[in-house]
This record gives sequence, C-alpha cells and structure tokens, in this order.
Amino acid sequence: MKSGKKYKVGFIGLGIMGKPMVLNLIKNNFEVYFFARKKNIIDEVVTAGGIFISAIEEIPNYTSLSITNLPNTKDVKQIVIGKRGLINNIREGYVVIDMSTISPQGAREINASLSAKNSYFIDAPVSGGEAGAISGALSIMVGGDKKIYQKIKYVLGAIGKKITYIGDSGSGQVCKACNQILVAQTIQSISEIINIAKKSNIDPKLIREALLAGYANSKILDIHGMRMINSDFNPGFKLSLHHKDLKIAKNLTEQLNINIKGLNQVKQLMKLAEHANLSDLDSSVIHKVLEKIHN
Repeated sequence: MKSGKKYKVGFIGLGIMGKPMVLNLIKNNFEVYFFARKKNIIDEVVTAGGIFISAIEEIPNYTSLSITNLPNTKDVKQIVIGKRGLINNIREGYVVIDMSTISPQGAREINASLSAKNSYFIDAPVSGGEAGAISGALSIMVGGDKKIYQKIKYVLGAIGKKITYIGDSGSGQVCKACNQILVAQTIQSISEIINIAKKSNIDPKLIREALLAGYANSKILDIHGMRMINSDFNPGFKLSLHHKDLKIAKNLTEQLNINIKGLNQVKQLMKLAEHANLSDLDSSVIHKVLEKIHN
C-alpha cells in the first residue's frame, strides 16, 4: 500500500464500524481529522493520534478527502450535502468516500451534487462486521468514477483486505444490497437446519462441523451458526441495521420489478424480531423467532 504518511483524511461516523476504521487509518500513518459526539470515543481516538474537529463542515479545510460511515441515507445526505455539510467547504477535486450502507439512488444524488462542485463521491460499503473492521480485513465494494477510485484505493487499503471496483456511482450500494440479501437468507437457512438437528435429537454442533468440511462451508455457518447454537447474540452487526439494509434491498428489487420471496420472508422475520425488542442484538437473533415458529 502507498504510504499514507502526512496524507490528511477526514472521518465522520465513529460507531461500531467507524471507530476501528479510524484507528487503522492512524496505524497506517494517515493524519485523521474526525468528528464524534461521545466523549469516551473522542478521548480514545485523540489518544491514538486523531485530531478532533468540533464542526463537521470545517473538516475539508484540513483534508483532501473525507470518509463517512453513518446509519442511513438521510444521515449521509445531511453530513455531505446538507446546510452544514462537507459540501460547504470542499474544493475542486475533493473526494468524499461513503462507507455506509445507503440506497443506490441516494448515492447517485449525492454524487450529482458533488459533481456540480467539481468534486467526487465514491460509494464504498463494506462487509465483514466489527471483526473485519478491527482487523482491517473488510470487503469493500466500490462505485463511482474509476479514475478517482484508482487514486484513493490505497486509502481503502488501510481499512479493507478485498477491494472490488463494481462500476459507476451507486454500483457499490447495489452490490451491498446483494450481500445483505444473501447473508440474511443464509442466516435463515442455518437457523432452519439447527432446528432440524434439534428435532432429530442430534447435536447441531456436529452437523455444523460436518457441513463446514464440505460445499456448505461459509463464514456465516461458521460464525453465525455458532452464535445461534450457543444463543450468544452480542452484536457483530445489529439486527436493526440489517433490517434497514433489507428495506433498501427491497426498494431496489421493486424498482427492478423483481420479487424475491426469500427476501420478503427474512425481512418479515427481522420485523418480528424488532417487535420483540431484539433490535440491538446481532441479526442472527432471528433464530429466536424461528425457534418459536417451529416449536
């Protein structure tokens, strides 16, 4: 990776995913100017070497590029192109990389606003959860101007291990929607086989172990399978966020006139889990809903 020494990067959104991203940027010798609200996070990142900026719109005054990692499309629009957003102080050629999961259309709208200022927007959602963010091994799906992507790829290299350029603006978010559909439906399938094992009086750990050795092997079976077997739903990725992502995916499929029954089913399971006050647990907690259905 190209040395990031003295390269000045802004960052907004230091949650479960964003904070370890920032720490990895600092470890890779980037000079990070960040905004956060929680004092404990501000103190931790400042101690690590980050520079706290109290007003988001001021960050472009210190940097050549900013990264956002925020909960939803509305938040990203507000932070990037809102009345007190980054857009107010960006210069020609400035780059904003959004690593949130937002709608493809929202990404394209932000891109259009920045293009009008001769600056650039790259949508770069990630997969890999908190563990991937901490280890710097995230999968990053990129949409936007390819030449700009090639210029800023080394910045992403401090955050992710597998970086894939998908296509024009919004393409990264289309890829992320596909990812979230696949992950959600796979979690549902694994929950179903755990229930089959239990009703057959077979230890589900043994079935998981056997399946991991064959074509059914996956990170989801490995990690989430064990979460479900052990009923350990401490969040690697909160149910509320996964459900939000599936709403984005559902809107996308409707725009494309595609009806995915499996998506509809798992989205309904997540809705039921949220109604059962399970929003802040890992998204694999839909297993608890399915257990009740099958019992």
